[in-house]
Amino acid sequence: MSGNWVGKTLGKVQIESLIARGGMAEVYLGTHITLDRKVAVKILRNPSEEHSDALERFQREARVIASLRHPNIIQVFDFDTVDNDPYIVMEYVEGPSLSAYLHFLHKNNKTLPLPHIARMLGSVASALQHAHNNKIIHRDIKPGNILLASHSGQIELNKPLPDDFEPVLTDFGLIRFLDTARQTTSGVTAGTPAYMSPEQAQGETTDGLTDIYSLGIVLYEMLAGKLPFDGETTVSILLKHVNEPPSPIPGLSPFMQEVLDKALAKKREDRFQSPMEFANAFSAAVDINPSTMQMEVIPGAGNSTTQVNSLAETKLQNKPEQSKRSGWTRIAITGILALMLGGFLFFNKLPLSTSATGTATTTNTSMVLPPTITSTDTRTATPVPINLETRLVIHFHDENAIADQAFLEAYRVPAPPEGNNFEVWLFNSKERISLGILSVDVEGKGELSYTDAQGTNLIAKFDRAEITLEPQEDTNPSPTKLVVYSFALPTDGTENIRFLLSSFPTAPDQVALIQGMYIDIQKIDELAREMDAAHGSGNVARVHQLAENIMNMIVGAQSPNYKDWDNNGNITDDGSGYGLLLNGSNPGYFGAIYSETDNAVNLSDASQPMTTNGEYLKNSLQNLAQLTSQLQETVTAILKSPSDVKEQIANAVTFADQMLNGLDLDGNGSIEPATEGGAQAAYMYSYGMADMPLEPTGLIAGIGTSTPPGGIYQPTTSSNGSNGGSSSGGGGSGEGVSPTQHVPPGQVKTKKPTNTPRPKKNNNGNNGNNP
Repeated sequence: MSGNWVGKTLGKVQIESLIARGGMAEVYLGTHITLDRKVAVKILRNPSEEHSDALERFQREARVIASLRHPNIIQVFDFDTVDNDPYIVMEYVEGPSLSAYLHFLHKNNKTLPLPHIARMLGSVASALQHAHNNKIIHRDIKPGNILLASHSGQIELNKPLPDDFEPVLTDFGLIRFLDTARQTTSGVTAGTPAYMSPEQAQGETTDGLTDIYSLGIVLYEMLAGKLPFDGETTVSILLKHVNEPPSPIPGLSPFMQEVLDKALAKKREDRFQSPMEFANAFSAAVDINPSTMQMEVIPGAGNSTTQVNSLAETKLQNKPEQSKRSGWTRIAITGILALMLGGFLFFNKLPLSTSATGTATTTNTSMVLPPTITSTDTRTATPVPINLETRLVIHFHDENAIADQAFLEAYRVPAPPEGNNFEVWLFNSKERISLGILSVDVEGKGELSYTDAQGTNLIAKFDRAEITLEPQEDTNPSPTKLVVYSFALPTDGTENIRFLLSSFPTAPDQVALIQGMYIDIQKIDELAREMDAAHGSGNVARVHQLAENIMNMIVGAQSPNYKDWDNNGNITDDGSGYGLLLNGSNPGYFGAIYSETDNAVNLSDASQPMTTNGEYLKNSLQNLAQLTSQLQETVTAILKSPSDVKEQIANAVTFADQMLNGLDLDGNGSIEPATEGGAQAAYMYSYGMADMPLEPTGLIAGIGTSTPPGGIYQPTTSSNGSNGGSSSGGGGSGEGVSPTQHVPPGQVKTKKPTNTPRPKKNNNGNNGNNP
């Protein structure tokens, strides 16, 4: 009977009221007695032997969702059975569903603003991408299964969405594993008819592409204010999914319409092949010629013109050089337009992120070569023989300051012609420095380490590298024009990396984002251990003071939970006040770092180290977000408890240690940084994104058939060998993010954090942060 669990206790949860009732389950609101927090409890209705498949699916849902760690996927706290009634204890999202919110808007002849639509799509796509990467599909994507949350307050139907809104994907009751070959029963469909893919409607085997189609229907509904297919019966709706194309949306730009049509393609092979490919394509389409985007999709709407603002809503406020990024965005969009107008959808050509085990492919467009100059240099050399196994990578490390060391690893590098040396350079459009001469042994292996004497952040200053052939007896301090290996970071990606790894004016305490996050988590780990010691000595006041310190470092100064918890008249916070989590206008370290990383990873010209290490960094951030949430709940319990907190303190120590060092998710006894990493792994992978794999140029025998004027690639002019002078940014803009510019007068240059993780080398000479 509906509501018969109200007032009862399931495990540690007191059931309070019925929230919703579906075909198989009821959802209740309850209070977790130990955690003292509201939770949602999903209870399977009337389980029996006749419904064993439903019970199995219910149990599978609990296990699967519990294994997913993503900020836009509902969090599962517990799963158990009481009196043969299985239940799941989940995160309670105190907000309406997207379905309810859209219904209110459409009833009042309004639609969501375009930036909100793009953000909604990107967040849900990110959640689906995480699920698909774990071989899980949802199969019931619809607005009713997307809840709307906000840290700044409860979302109300009659008010605009706050800037910090987040969609949370829930109800994995129809999940299926991507690697199963089992087909649905003939003639039986599972899902919601209005959002079903053609293959679902026909009872065929489904895969991750069915989620992309359903998400396309959700996008159509957000844009148009109505569903693309309607009918008097379920069968008529399903037939339209199979046979009819959706009607174009009036007033929608042709670029967004093309994206929508591709997502809703009847044939799976014609759709986007991953959720993030879909979301990135739509985001790019939104950026194209925004002045033409007038959304006149609902007659009588109060305001039919959508103002297109920046979609980077989790970015740092007042980020420097924003206008430069916009300029580069326009250049990129121009190229996209040319592709779209010249042939089939340009989105078919969008590259997917490089996998950990994939092989990087280098094209001429992915490596920006230094410009050719007129030179009277007459020094010459014999071309270096080709070796397909050659590998040359420059890594950046912290030695005496942040990113002040460049370390070159060489493998299978052919020796230079007799009488010549390999000289290694870092440079930008105005300046270059020599890292020294690279010597290789008979096997072609070699290493070269350079540490800047002034503690200059080399990543902040230089965006390009090259190796030149220099005569051994040469007395000319300038480089020759004989460039044999070269690499340049993509312009926009360089900007993203520099916000992670170098100081800038609006950064908390003018400290690099990744460094600030690592220092705060390292401090939280120390505070948790000190809290444990204080509890052991019976110092309750000190326990609460330390718990307050941890809480405030987590939530940030703009959070309502940032306060004087122990009522001693002081707000204790050993951090910068920026917070790990979203708070007010601060995205927090996790949000800021994730945003910069995701932007870099999804660039069309991102380097292979950028994409591979960036994906690993995002994994670490997702782990950190999950662990931080658990630590916050535990510390809240400690602050609210008068005495018996021994178990909670032990848990806090465990969570803080896992935040710093990672956690053993698969229980194999070891921590895999790529999938189970914490702050240490995040620190290493952020540096890995800046790796510079040098590629052979036209001077290498056997590579290429054409060369620039002069017959060989040539370096830029520079003030050779100087560590000082003006600094420049990526892509030869000449305007950069040198830490010298961003450290206020009189402030001591920030040193590296103590015990910061350094990339380790394996037996093959590879950097440990780039598997």
